[in-house]
Amino acid sequence: MTEIQKARYEVWMWRRIFKRVIIPLVLFLLILSSISLIYALRTHRIIHGNMLEDDPIKEEIPIDNEDESETYESPERVVFLTFDDGPSWNTTTILDILDAEEASSIFFLIGNHIINHPESENLMNRMLAEGHYIGLHSMTHDHDTLYVGDGASDRFVAEMLQLQNIIHESVGHHTGLCRAPFGMMTGFRSDSGHSEAIAEAGINCIDWNIDPKDWRNNAEAVVEYVIRQVEMLDFPSELVIALHEQDATVQALPEIISFLRDQGYVFKTYQRGYEFVYYQYQYRQH
Repeated sequence: MTEIQKARYEVWMWRRIFKRVIIPLVLFLLILSSISLIYALRTHRIIHGNMLEDDPIKEEIPIDNEDESETYESPERVVFLTFDDGPSWNTTTILDILDAEEASSIFFLIGNHIINHPESENLMNRMLAEGHYIGLHSMTHDHDTLYVGDGASDRFVAEMLQLQNIIHESVGHHTGLCRAPFGMMTGFRSDSGHSEAIAEAGINCIDWNIDPKDWRNNAEAVVEYVIRQVEMLDFPSELVIALHEQDATVQALPEIISFLRDQGYVFKTYQRGYEFVYYQYQYRQH
């Protein structure tokens, strides 16, 4: 075979290889690339919700854009049931009613009543276990001791701190919430120093905006007082109701709770840091 013939043969062989191997291989790779590209585009559209309207496998995917924390609304009307002067012979019954009605409250206790009541520790533990709050209502509930004469503000604070310590040692509950006996508007004066004394001691006293006078009225009158006063206040956003552990209170309590619920009120108990709408008071001027 001459050199010319040999050269022609090599050219013929390369052409044969190109036609039978290279071209089919290139076509195969092009087809494979096209299939991969189509699949990738289709997957991208499915993931991002951008499929064409005429795509036969389009799926509707519901999207929830609402955040529960943004749509939550706190109750427009809240009520704090407060019970003064316990513990007493009626405390257990009051707790039973509150438990049955699923209503929380604040119990403002008297120190001497705690000392003299044989079940006081059990009652306080039950109050806390069932979601109620325990507040301070002095040791003696004696008007002259707490409000009359020199040093009355110091005696007031001393009784509250003594009661605070009794409650803490008994059930481990630390409280600085106070209900002044007879109310701050009755006992505190602009020159008495009570305001400065309780602030220095870290005590926060609150009065009330509903007074059913259950310490002198029968059950029917107690309910009527609550209804009338709530209506006179035009159903405010916050109610603080001053109740006492009286027989009339026990009898009236279920009806009071029912009335308030019908008006859209939600029962709350105190939590540290909460600021009552009706927590300020006015001094009695002399």
